[in-house]
Amino acid sequence: MIEKILKELGLPENACQIYLRLVENGSSSARKIAEGLGLPRATVYDNLNLLIQHGLVVEKEEDAKKLFGLDEPKNLDRLLENKILNLKKERREVKKILPKLATNIALEPKIKFYSGPDGIKQVLSDLLWYENIETLTMWPISDMVGILGEDYLIELNRRRIRKNISIRGIWPADKKVNFKEHPYLGVGKGHLRQLRTAPEGMTWSMSYWLYDDKVAFISSGRECFGFVINSRDFAGLIRANFEVIWKLSKPIKPQPQYTDEFLKTV
Repeated sequence: MIEKILKELGLPENACQIYLRLVENGSSSARKIAEGLGLPRATVYDNLNLLIQHGLVVEKEEDAKKLFGLDEPKNLDRLLENKILNLKKERREVKKILPKLATNIALEPKIKFYSGPDGIKQVLSDLLWYENIETLTMWPISDMVGILGEDYLIELNRRRIRKNISIRGIWPADKKVNFKEHPYLGVGKGHLRQLRTAPEGMTWSMSYWLYDDKVAFISSGRECFGFVINSRDFAGLIRANFEVIWKLSKPIKPQPQYTDEFLKTV
């Protein structure tokens, strides 16, 4: 956890390793740190100075020896707070220029293609720019859990709910999941999700998620790619097809004994 925080603060790998060594072993000389990590002493000194500048390490003398140890732990929290404040400031600046950027974007339909698991997650991250909208999904959920991973889907759902993005979703009957094992996929008002099971014999491996005038497609795990089509006409076609299948599908009832616990962490 500490290493992840240090990297989020923009500290280089060597500085992170030096800090972690001081956490584990206490105050030490630059020579011992260099020997323990297998780094040149000059590199250790450079990174110790960087850590001192950030208020994470302090230099002191004991028995005429120069030692380095951890500075006040609360300084780590202070650095995180500064990072958050700077990011909020940068976000405000970005929001100011977004309208100008939008006017420079051509209005014709666009297709954006992404490959690999990280690319698929990037496809879905576009959804989280929106707020207070209803979305539609054709979602072979057991396949998607395997492709995206449970941790990612839990965080995606938390962020979606915070932004008041609701879902009407259709699952194939042969690719449903157990709510007890996956409470973040709950149904009902708190989850902002309605679910139905597709008609008997209807199944699929590719998913789509319709939002605004966009449709995000995600392939099966075997092919592992995704793409987003930004077109009002195409989104209208997908919506019309969805509504037909929705009417033919069977509602999945809320099971609060399995799903409400997730909402406490949102």
